[in-house]
Amino acid sequence: MTLEITVHGHSCDLALHPVSKKTASRIREKGFDVYSDTPLEWWRRGKTTTWGMKIDSSCYINTILNDAPASFDTAAIIQNPLKLRRRMYLDSKARYICVLGFDNELCRFSWVWDDVDVFDPKNLQFMTHQWDRIMNEQDYYILDEILYDGTFADRYDQCEASGFTLLPPRIIDLNEVREELGLPQR
Repeated sequence: MTLEITVHGHSCDLALHPVSKKTASRIREKGFDVYSDTPLEWWRRGKTTTWGMKIDSSCYINTILNDAPASFDTAAIIQNPLKLRRRMYLDSKARYICVLGFDNELCRFSWVWDDVDVFDPKNLQFMTHQWDRIMNEQDYYILDEILYDGTFADRYDQCEASGFTLLPPRIIDLNEVREELGLPQR
């Protein structure tokens, strides 16, 4: 059998960059103009980007098993979100991080597994990031990847993308976050 999970909604392409106090001041001063400082999409470089689907009220999830509708409890997508990046920065010497990118591109992502013997929703695993504090928005979830029975999809498709607006650059003072969490200042 073939299992296909399709998510329609807003895709995100966001990056976190540790920045110096001087760079943080420059970014605050320049605002949106910081995106045009260097070649287009420079902000996507590095290992601190998150790309996926924003899981919110405008998100629609469709599950098909052998051309017939199937279902699972979509609340499972946000049950065990990843918060690794937060610890990565809070435990570092970084004082400021900058958030750049977009989170409003209309898009469709599909994951397809071939040769699924029996569909059991308990076998779905979701790699979902929670960026509440980073984006200053409660319940800010980004679906990055789906596995079925511990296996990545046989086929993955991202399509029907249409337009986005870059977010205003946002500077986060990590010492303020450390203080809120009772962690030592850096």
